[in-house]
Amino acid sequence: MRTRQLVILSVAFLLLCVALWAQGTDAVKPAPGQSLSVIASTSTVDSLLTGGSAAWNQVAVKHIGLNRTPPLYDTDEPAALEIPVVDVRLARAGGKLLVQLSWRDATHDAVTLPEVPNTPPETRFRKVQTEANDRFFDAAAVMFPVKGEAGAITPSLQMGDAEHPVDIYYWNATRGAMLMEAQGRGTTRRTGQNFPATGTYQNGQWSVTLELPDLPPGTPVAFAVWNGSQKDRDGRKYFSVWQVLE
Repeated sequence: MRTRQLVILSVAFLLLCVALWAQGTDAVKPAPGQSLSVIASTSTVDSLLTGGSAAWNQVAVKHIGLNRTPPLYDTDEPAALEIPVVDVRLARAGGKLLVQLSWRDATHDAVTLPEVPNTPPETRFRKVQTEANDRFFDAAAVMFPVKGEAGAITPSLQMGDAEHPVDIYYWNATRGAMLMEAQGRGTTRRTGQNFPATGTYQNGQWSVTLELPDLPPGTPVAFAVWNGSQKDRDGRKYFSVWQVLE
């Protein structure tokens, strides 16, 4: 009897270790239901980028829950879950994937800054915390794997890893759009490229439209939102789990 109990305990311990390891890798297949419908729009790319609600009213919306990152630095102030949901609409047009993100935000955090100097992309392997801690902007982003094989294990939500790099289409209310890439936490870097995007703030709500490549069905995508009034920047943000394009 004692031997049988030891065997059962050993198996249970092994299963627990496997479960904890899987959580630690953060590289798992999205759960059922985490899928996003994409329509083939009859509108042009320009009208989807600039047409506002009139160009998007025929596109179904999905309400995607957002999570709050834990404190990254000892100096981080506590942050409540002020933005629990982002509304996502997707449409294919002109060989592109248009993504519209909308979310409620009580504050409009954007300032006018000088233009970004014409400097080469960042070359640091790992980033440090932003030194400018007196200004913070509202922002949004879409992340997807560089290697987007359908049905493959998704990369870590912590900006991928060396074997599973990610592209990040990032927009903020002050600088506009910029393409970024990453191979793990702390490795996010600017590529020096930008892409078409628009953002409007009205009646306490942001609506941001990003023009992405025409990603094929089965591609996992994740979303992020930064709230300037909560001093969000870098990895301090709201984020979704992976969703899969239909």
